[in-house]
Amino acid sequence: MDQALLGGLSEPELLAPQIKRVGARLEIPEATATINFTHGLHRFPGKFIPQVPRYIFENHLQPMESVLDPFAGSGTTLVEAMLAGRHSIGCDIDPLSILIIKGKVSPLSTAQLLEANTVLSGIDWKGGNAELVPDVPNFAHWFSEPAIQQLTILKKACLNLNEPARTFALVLFSSIIRRVSNADDQTQKTYVSHTHKKTPPLPRDLFPLILRRGLARMAEFSSAAYHFPRCDVRLHDSRASFEKVEFEDIVTSPPYIDSIDYVYNQMLEYFWLLPELGLKSHDEFRVLRKRPMGMFKANVELPRAVLEKRPEFEEICASIEVKSVKEAQAVRTFFRDYETHVSEISKVQKSGRVYASVVSGSLIRGQLVPTPEAVIAIHESFGYKLLDRFSYSIKRHYMKFPRRENSSKIIEDNVLIFKLCS
Repeated sequence: MDQALLGGLSEPELLAPQIKRVGARLEIPEATATINFTHGLHRFPGKFIPQVPRYIFENHLQPMESVLDPFAGSGTTLVEAMLAGRHSIGCDIDPLSILIIKGKVSPLSTAQLLEANTVLSGIDWKGGNAELVPDVPNFAHWFSEPAIQQLTILKKACLNLNEPARTFALVLFSSIIRRVSNADDQTQKTYVSHTHKKTPPLPRDLFPLILRRGLARMAEFSSAAYHFPRCDVRLHDSRASFEKVEFEDIVTSPPYIDSIDYVYNQMLEYFWLLPELGLKSHDEFRVLRKRPMGMFKANVELPRAVLEKRPEFEEICASIEVKSVKEAQAVRTFFRDYETHVSEISKVQKSGRVYASVVSGSLIRGQLVPTPEAVIAIHESFGYKLLDRFSYSIKRHYMKFPRRENSSKIIEDNVLIFKLCS
């Protein structure tokens, strides 16, 4: 690998301090590197740090066993699986997630990296490609005219590359969209703030820096091993059958309850990549928002397994319902969806294999929803046994602004290690 391509990485980023376990806690140093290799190519709400799946691989899985992540998100588990020499499969219902993951887990040769660098660093920022302007209502609200013009030029250059460099370039393209838009950078929701004025950089000024860093990250990732294992990435609903998915262990982090609207939070990225994500129109984007687990709020009951082992959940939902019917429905729907997922997984996962789930409690309308307890009850109802449980503090947050008083930032994740016994 051409060492010049590693020039964007500083020594502190290349050296990651070790995490350690003290009792039921993972102690994670403040200086822990979390964006080395391709982990930092694209920001993503709610993702966990790479040291967590790495710890699980080393302490709870047998060497070389294949790994499935059914809620793959931005691909953290899959990148770590490849670096650990494990075959892996990643599934997600979000097409943007699939694009990001493919861009992160597809190693590029030196020739491909150099070609991407030549094409993308030699862009002529004059002119534009009007046919690439998204057909979205009120689009000028989100972007200045110069930003729109320059983004069309940049996207055209990305599309001119061959795969897999093309997908890698589109991920870098997507990674700057929020920053060059008028939308606020410090909150999850996509909106133009009137109280926190923003002066966004232009694509021609920001992208060269992102390109240098991205090439360095991919060069580091691609040279980390001389032989990469398979990584299969699929657009798949975690509530559907996994009959045709071959795997041994599972390491995943399901979405947080009623906390992150993943599709809406990355709305601008979707607008610019609708064709590449398999969507024909803005209307199809709106339909997609209701598809992720727990997002289609329905009048359903909590799973029987949860009510039998944790009857207080019904009281929690009832208290939330007094203030918000929709948010109470979101809680019940989430756990019903998760139950459906575990039911499907338990049909195909072999006895003795591990399911590691990283989950967190949520404060909703002033009520603490102890998600880990419900997750344990659901897994046990399908023959899983809890082998280990520990937690760690979340030190870096995607959203900087405080939430409403009766809600809160998620400050701690719980890692639940199950083994299928029947």
